[in-house]
Amino acid sequence: MFSNHFLARCNFIVWIFCFFLVSSARADYTIYTLPKTSLSLLVEGNVTYNPGGTISVRHPRGSLYFNAADVKVMKVPTRESVYGRKLAEATGKNSVDALLEVSKWALHNGMLKESKSLLSQAWKVDPNHAQLRKLAGLMQYLNRSVPDNSEIESKARELCGGKTMEKTRSKHFLLLHDKVTEKDETTRKTRTEMRLELLETVYESYFLTFAFEGLFLKPPSDPMPVVLFSNHADFMQLERRLEMQLRQVAGFYLPKENISIFYDSGTTPEFKQLERLNQELTVIKNEMKRTRVQGGGEIIRLANTIELLVDIQRESEDIQTVSHEAVHQLAGNTDLFPREGVFVRWVHEGLASFFESSKLARWSGVGVVDEQRIGYYRLLEPDPIRGGIEFIVSDLGFAIEGMLGTQLPAYGQAWSLTHFLFNERFDQLIKFYRELQKYPEEMKATDDESFRARAIKLVEIFDASFGDRTQLELEWRRYMRTLKTDTDELLEEMK
Repeated sequence: MFSNHFLARCNFIVWIFCFFLVSSARADYTIYTLPKTSLSLLVEGNVTYNPGGTISVRHPRGSLYFNAADVKVMKVPTRESVYGRKLAEATGKNSVDALLEVSKWALHNGMLKESKSLLSQAWKVDPNHAQLRKLAGLMQYLNRSVPDNSEIESKARELCGGKTMEKTRSKHFLLLHDKVTEKDETTRKTRTEMRLELLETVYESYFLTFAFEGLFLKPPSDPMPVVLFSNHADFMQLERRLEMQLRQVAGFYLPKENISIFYDSGTTPEFKQLERLNQELTVIKNEMKRTRVQGGGEIIRLANTIELLVDIQRESEDIQTVSHEAVHQLAGNTDLFPREGVFVRWVHEGLASFFESSKLARWSGVGVVDEQRIGYYRLLEPDPIRGGIEFIVSDLGFAIEGMLGTQLPAYGQAWSLTHFLFNERFDQLIKFYRELQKYPEEMKATDDESFRARAIKLVEIFDASFGDRTQLELEWRRYMRTLKTDTDELLEEMK
């Protein structure tokens, strides 16, 4: 038992911690719409309103300047301030369960360091707590580096033509990459170091997320190979050699070879539009500097802002892609999904999208809800066929949506159903995953007839795992109607 003096001292420390958080308890989210376009970007940073109808946004990567008419500013609590309040409440209860609940919240909100710290704090309260002991055992695995494996490295080099590529190791990943010496001005790390740090963050978040739901997956005993090209042309050459017929992707995972392939850049239409504008403004900026034209300062500030937005967008795209593909690789290395055998697209992409970080140039946690994801779900929600559970679980969505022009709505549907099942029907979801592993060969579709038979079988397996699909669909619809974006959730904290 702890003395009253000790508990009072702990509460005082938490109170001091929360006091300092109050001074920066509000964050600004700025939605910037590029003039004369429909392109909108979300930027996080403190906003200052300037004379003359302009604003400046202090982002961790630098200052941006906008016309006030081109932006919408939302003031929300910072994650740190919400965490501080929840921590104070849990500490006051002196309960392991209360501390674990805050630890889980921190994990889902991108605060991995704080989440792990709370596990240590909970251990001091009651080291005999059953779930906490299992979590402590898992952390021993996660903190342990796996040994090098020369065979894995050789196969990865042979696949990507990377005999001269450099190798960098982290605890659980082997990264082959082009030589990089330049360091990021904000993090003071190379792009290689930043990628490995992100991969390790996804790694730990993946295992802890399942552990908080009661499923303790066994970490792999070998390093997982990853290739990072600096040059897009090298990436595309490998993609063509593998005959994958991918378009507009910044990365992919090869299950049989167990290797993830990336290149260092963004690929979305928004990013390309920013790049084009940046190139045009750079030419104008240099001309303004040379001629010293009156009023050129505003053009130069705009050019610098767009240049910084390109940098932010590139980092956001990289984080989104790496977090998505890393989960594909982790699922295949923890026996959640088999690396060989049946591949159910909505299952794989739904889980990867559930863990995928949003576009804020930082790791934003697990189960993120943003306007883009939920918007794609809502696009098909009114459709009696394409918006239903049967259509999703039959795995027809990606093929049909692709023929209609884009697979993004299918990603939205897969994400939304996975989000619901993970949070509301977790045990049945894992049962469904396990059942799929029993059908390695007969579920492979090679023609129209086998494709239809496969779709029927997938629905049967799903129904056997979840029961009444009509009732499930009603619950899913209600869940999605009440689901709020992460920004809306923070706004709720202000009320």
